Amino acid sequence: MSQVSSTSSSTSGASSSSATSAISQLDIDSFLDLMIAELQNQDPLNPLENDQLLAQISQIREVGATDKLTETLESVLLGQNISSATNLIGADVLAMTDDGERVTGNVQAVTIDGGEAQLELAVAPTGTASSTEGKVEEGDYVYEVVWEGSDGNEYSFQVGVSTASLEDFEGSIQVNNLPETKGVKRIYRTDSSGSGDKKLIGTTASGTTSTFTDTTSSSARGKTLDTTPQKLTLASKVTVSLKNVAEITPPSS
Repeated sequence: MSQVSSTSSSTSGASSSSATSAISQLDIDSFLDLMIAELQNQDPLNPLENDQLLAQISQIREVGATDKLTETLESVLLGQNISSATNLIGADVLAMTDDGERVTGNVQAVTIDGGEAQLELAVAPTGTASSTEGKVEEGDYVYEVVWEGSDGNEYSFQVGVSTASLEDFEGSIQVNNLPETKGVKRIYRTDSSGSGDKKLIGTTASGTTSTFTDTTSSSARGKTLDTTPQKLTLASKVTVSLKNVAEITPPSS
């Protein structure tokens, strides 16, 4: 008998726990609808006792408090994310898009979508003056970045840079926002006229390298690009979620 009693008690406890859990998951409006329906359909000869009604009201308060706490926490989290995101404006980041593509770029703006902070990245390749000493002459240059795709074909894109538009130019140019590729990227460049043959000036350390610093004079360039890669046009900007940011390079002061 004692064993039967224990089993019954356990079952009753589990049922009570399940009911409590189900009630706690209701929102306040659904809970009120259920309570009003219960009061309207109760037996008038056996109405709800006062202590039962108070228990119902107590449960309503608990559900309401849970909803308000959840809303408060969500608001605090969103505020923190917005603050973190806006502090990244001007920084370079490595992130993952919703399509699973790794991208690097400079944070230009912050938006909110579906309660999540989104970063708008400038991802088009650009040229800036590098702090590294170099022997690049003043002039206009066209860079061609070449790599081999997973299909065995060669691909490339071009970047035009004029030293006249670079601030604090001292003989070196940094090419930024290079996309991730299967293998290393080979960098070719014209002479200071911006025309003529493009000749090799170096390679990236790996396919994930996103910048390249050019310190090479026109006379020191290497082999001429003698193939015809398929030229691609890269996107100028992309949007990523703050939660998908993997690395951050703060803006230089």
